[in-house]
Amino acid sequence: MGNFLTGTREATARPGVVWDILTDVDAWPRTFTPHLSEAHLDGDVEVGSQGWVQARLPIPRSGFEVTAVDEGRSWAWRGKVLWLTMDFDHIVEPIDGSKSRITFDIDLHGPLAGIFRPLFRLQYKPNLEVALDRLVEVSEQQAG
Repeated sequence: MGNFLTGTREATARPGVVWDILTDVDAWPRTFTPHLSEAHLDGDVEVGSQGWVQARLPIPRSGFEVTAVDEGRSWAWRGKVLWLTMDFDHIVEPIDGSKSRITFDIDLHGPLAGIFRPLFRLQYKPNLEVALDRLVEVSEQQAG
């Protein structure tokens, strides 16, 4: 698990529904990440694919690269936040055959990361919590 933030939620939606939302990067700001104004991934979610996210905060656009994929279950990316590196894992696990456990696990490292983790956590934790709550809501609506 990461050293920065981890959050988990359960949803009544099947893992495939959650997976489809998690892998539609271009739709993230409309579906579950309101703290982003834009997001984009060039191509499919596969190792080596590159993308970017633009936060609503006045900070530069952050590029990322997909670093791992376990199709239908998890995918990870690495990107820069200012001078720090962020590793972000999206994990979807089946529960009782028809439900899902969703986990976001984030690692933050780089020069002075130990000093800045508490400050970044104050800003990012509410975003993580909102994103997880909205992902559950959207996935359950889509599962209908």
